[in-house]
Amino acid sequence: MIPHPRPAVIASLRFGHGPGPLAALRMSDDVARSPRPPARLVRFTPGAAAVVTGGVVTAFFVRNAFVAAHQIVGWIVACSLVALLIDPLVNLLQRYLPRALSIVVVIITMIAVVGGVVAGITRELLNSLDDLERAAPRAASGLEDRYDWAADIDVTSRVADLVERINESVRSETLGSTFGRLPTFLVTGVLMLFLLGFGRRYVLGLLGQFDDLGRRQTVRRVLFISARRGRVYILWTISHSLINGLIVGVASWLLDLPAPVSLGVSVGLMTAIPLIGVVVGGVPALLLAFGSSSWIVGATMLVLLLTLQAVEMIIVRPLVDSRSVRVGTTVAIVVTLSAFDLYGIGAAMCAFALAVIALAALDVYGASRDEELIGSTA
Repeated sequence: MIPHPRPAVIASLRFGHGPGPLAALRMSDDVARSPRPPARLVRFTPGAAAVVTGGVVTAFFVRNAFVAAHQIVGWIVACSLVALLIDPLVNLLQRYLPRALSIVVVIITMIAVVGGVVAGITRELLNSLDDLERAAPRAASGLEDRYDWAADIDVTSRVADLVERINESVRSETLGSTFGRLPTFLVTGVLMLFLLGFGRRYVLGLLGQFDDLGRRQTVRRVLFISARRGRVYILWTISHSLINGLIVGVASWLLDLPAPVSLGVSVGLMTAIPLIGVVVGGVPALLLAFGSSSWIVGATMLVLLLTLQAVEMIIVRPLVDSRSVRVGTTVAIVVTLSAFDLYGIGAAMCAFALAVIALAALDVYGASRDEELIGSTA
């Protein structure tokens, strides 16, 4: 195949001047056959090899250090999140009391209220777990007797494994290790006091390290607005979870289902997952309702769960998203499941809160960049 001659050669052939046809074709062949520049090889110098090796070793060292100290790091993150959530209460009480006294009053009140509630729920939850351990296999066996599909997927063994995992996780990992972490609670509590008292100064000191005024204002805006929006979303989620858990727990008690506290806690925890959490968390309640009671009780529980999910989709979710940040279902599932598989339910809660704040920061930063582009083009 003969390559096409260049435009200058074509013009000379058309108007009858310049090189002849054979010379023109020979020139085009010479151009096409001109040697290409040699390929360059990338070689590692001793310095580059040392940098790569040092980076890999450092990465493994940091990873091992984090794994060894993940409990301490987790508690530091948790107390920082708690300080962020209760800071508005301290600011509100600061109107009438000095800030130091306001911090002490809020901390003591929070410990008294949360400690009493957690102690009561823990006692009821342990008793409810015993009831659930006895009632869930019977309900699964009743489903297998009534429906062929339940027997085909072996619901009884699956439910038994699930109940065993929940029982082991709650008793041994959560409640059993609580008393061994009292020194950690004390240390992180002191850190939370420092964050409440001097956290804003720490942030302002960090912002003072930026020499560029525009960059400093951008970082300040992203930090403060994302923290505020993330706090709004987390507080709304906590309130919504408590309400849904209370409704399902009371309904389970009225319908005479076993382990109503555990059923309410399951729905309350899963409410944090947008759009599907209520229904997913209500699967144990549906299992017990259809398996151990009549179909009327099961249908009542199904209607209740679907109603709560519809209220979230139509009313709660648009209201919260417009005032804070929109968190997708995929992000919530991936973050919580990954953190739960690594370090348990406490890590899942902290990871979810950090993901919310990170999404709010990205949203605020993107909005600020759009405003800068609009201002530069105006």
